[in-house]
Amino acid sequence: MATGSQGVSGLAQRVSGWLSDHQAINWWMSVLRLGLFQLGMGVALAPITGTLNRVLIGDMRISAALVASLMAIHYFVSPVRAVFGYRSDVERARGRWRTPYVALGLMLTYGGLATAPFSLILLGPNDSMPFAIALIICTAIFLAYGVGVNIVETTYLALVSDITPPRDRGKVLAVLWMMLVVGTIVSSIIIGAILERYSPVLLIQVMQGSAVIFAVLATISLLGREQLRPDGTLVNHTDDIRVRLTLVEQLRVVWQQPGLRALFVVLFGGTLALATHDVLLEPYGGQVLGMSVAATTRLTALWGVAMIIGITAAGLALWRGYSPIRVIIGGCVSGALGFLVVILAGGSVDVNMFRSGVVFIGIGRGLFIVGSVALIMALADRAHAGLFIGLWGVTQALAQGFGTVGGGLARDIAQQQTGSILLGYTSVYAASLVILILTLGLIMVLRLGRQLREGAVRSPWSGLQDLPGDQILF
Repeated sequence: MATGSQGVSGLAQRVSGWLSDHQAINWWMSVLRLGLFQLGMGVALAPITGTLNRVLIGDMRISAALVASLMAIHYFVSPVRAVFGYRSDVERARGRWRTPYVALGLMLTYGGLATAPFSLILLGPNDSMPFAIALIICTAIFLAYGVGVNIVETTYLALVSDITPPRDRGKVLAVLWMMLVVGTIVSSIIIGAILERYSPVLLIQVMQGSAVIFAVLATISLLGREQLRPDGTLVNHTDDIRVRLTLVEQLRVVWQQPGLRALFVVLFGGTLALATHDVLLEPYGGQVLGMSVAATTRLTALWGVAMIIGITAAGLALWRGYSPIRVIIGGCVSGALGFLVVILAGGSVDVNMFRSGVVFIGIGRGLFIVGSVALIMALADRAHAGLFIGLWGVTQALAQGFGTVGGGLARDIAQQQTGSILLGYTSVYAASLVILILTLGLIMVLRLGRQLREGAVRSPWSGLQDLPGDQILF
């Protein structure tokens, strides 16, 4: 037994020594471990956004607006991003860590993911519980998930900003988003195969298993990323990070900059348009095109591959020095084309054309997200990364929330007024197409690209690092 232990210890030492001699490989291994969090998130989200919505709307005939409202709760509680992002900045400035905030968010997210599939039973026709009470329980489940995912995502991105040198953030960002999409693709392919013989119980088991996978991968990813000395200060924490303004004062500073206001309006509009299909894509495939549960679940994989194409293209464009604004424009154009193709596919009942529309939407989403995050991370200085990323998160989350709920509500109203399932869906996609065109027009009118080149759009905290220490306000 002792010999075996010594052998394992010797092997570990040799591996550690080899990694020390190959710093580039060691660095990429560290980045990939950091990305396990995103990989697990993708695995856990795929069955919610690609299967649960389809079953509730398409098979159980529950109102699309109601299902969209449940799934959009996490968008509307997104202001906790700014609050917890700011608080984690404060703790970071005091020489403490962000990890407790990540752990809190992780526990709430896991609890929500593990219990969300029970909505199939609670909202089902065979449940003896009054519908109103069942709806309250489902709302509480999705609320816990929403609060948790907002806390964990914001503090996770802020932690990434803390431990990543500015010159490497572009590469790290691309890898992290890629791993999120890869997790979604792998999960949707596996789940699609498992659900060939669909049953509600099987879907519940699959979703709970994906929640466990998320919790395990997130723990492996983040364990030991921040370390404290016995005196409570951070190990190897050399940056002079100080927070001098209260949360309200920092929000006021952001609002007073016209360039930033215009930027957030553009991000809101583009995200709103690209979010309308979030809960409708799979039900559309099922109700209009006659696709099975397994087939619509695999749409998530197709969408994920398209996202990877968009993310890769965005990363190459940024690496070659193109402005994030150009990347955002490319995302809007691709998304608009995708919505147009999806509309045409519904009229001709062409599944392959529908899939090609999904590809264009996925590419547009990938371009738009990476362009947006790259722009925001470029504007945020390290001392305020948590707050600034949190504000971006609030903007995109509210846009996604309104887009998701608005899409579901518009589908219900249009279907009720016209008596046509097809028109119920295509009216939503037509509205998304118009919003993206308006967003492109707004970018041109406001000349955001020129403002960015001239420095009119920038982090509002530049220069505040020289304020006297006695002006620090928490």
